[in-house]
Amino acid sequence: MSARRRQVPPNRIPHQTSGLFKTACILTALAAAAHAQPTPQPTPAPEPTARHSLAPPDIPADDPRPPTGIEEELEQIRPGLAIKRKFDDFAERTNLRLGIANTYLFQQATAGPGRRTAASGDLDLLAKWTAIGAGTKDTGLLAASAEYRYQIGDQPPSELGGQIGTLIPTTNSFSERPVVIKEVYWDQRLFEDRFRFALGRIDPENLFGGHRLQSANTYFLYKAFSGNPVIAYPGPGIAAAAQVKPVPWFYLTGGITDANGKATIGNFEGFFEDHEYLLFSETGITPTIDGVGEGRYRLAVWHIDEREDAQKPSDAGFTLSFDQDIRDSLTAFTRYSHADGDVTNITDSIQAGVAIKHVLGDDNILGLAAAWSRPKDGADRDEKALEVFQRFQLTETTQFTVGAEVIFDPSNAPGDDVLGVFSARIRFSF
Repeated sequence: MSARRRQVPPNRIPHQTSGLFKTACILTALAAAAHAQPTPQPTPAPEPTARHSLAPPDIPADDPRPPTGIEEELEQIRPGLAIKRKFDDFAERTNLRLGIANTYLFQQATAGPGRRTAASGDLDLLAKWTAIGAGTKDTGLLAASAEYRYQIGDQPPSELGGQIGTLIPTTNSFSERPVVIKEVYWDQRLFEDRFRFALGRIDPENLFGGHRLQSANTYFLYKAFSGNPVIAYPGPGIAAAAQVKPVPWFYLTGGITDANGKATIGNFEGFFEDHEYLLFSETGITPTIDGVGEGRYRLAVWHIDEREDAQKPSDAGFTLSFDQDIRDSLTAFTRYSHADGDVTNITDSIQAGVAIKHVLGDDNILGLAAAWSRPKDGADRDEKALEVFQRFQLTETTQFTVGAEVIFDPSNAPGDDVLGVFSARIRFSF
């Protein structure tokens, strides 16, 4: 869909701040449950280890004082650690891994014809049950995720690009929609992981055309980096995919998904009645270069059928994508995508970038990337962009990121030569 036209989601929630309030209530309840302590017993308990103790080191665990003093409360503020330990212990016992992630994004544009401020949140509930072959290469697992996207203020970041006139949105996702079951699928590996298939409700963005730093939740935001805007991806829907890996460093993947997939509907019957599909194939090599690191070099091709009810034409294209680790401190990527552009209004896009670890502290990451994209309408300007971000790992479960996008010759804002977008993102995950 072209960034030229701004659409208001039909399921807009009337009270935008209610999502933030609900999320705060959920996280508060989880934190309270995770940090609840038993009533002290008169019999002295064994000295707890520093890892599991909630009391300050110099105060015995059976001290009768309530933990409300400044020192005591500061010692207990370890965001998410107790919850994460409980999830990890539960996974070891049951092979069922549960996870919660809540990400907030604020973006501010420097220019453009429309509204320049946007903010929203994204709450994800995740589950993965390894039902077969735990601890082996041939696992069978059931994976599921639910998602709630909520707007904060006047507009979500997904609409900011349309407001200021960019060809490529300023971020992937971070829209507004109610709670949805995003994905539920079975993932099976066989023959020492030489054959793999997945079947169920799947987001096609996770199946082909991506690169290793492609995540608006943890890395770059501008959609040329955090998504693949040239590919006419539908939303999550019924899908089937299979992968053959005859040797560890080579694979071939192919699959089919519902061309009318949408996060807010199931469309199970429509998949079999409409016969409108997205077909894709991806082949790649994954070598490990001595003294350098692991790499992944891929070619993906795709075709999406014309959709009669949605009044969308067919489209087709290909993507070349290269990722390479360079020792332990740097990951680089480059990607070129081409399509007819009848659905996305984008025919070509080139991106390249790096993520550098341990910048401004251990576990922190600095990201730098550049992109060039061409609209289908030859009368519009080619759009160029630079993005830089610094991600800080504040705690084991909390990340804070600040970043900036500089967009040159925005295709849908002929009156502006340069636009700037500043971002702040915080993510809690357990």
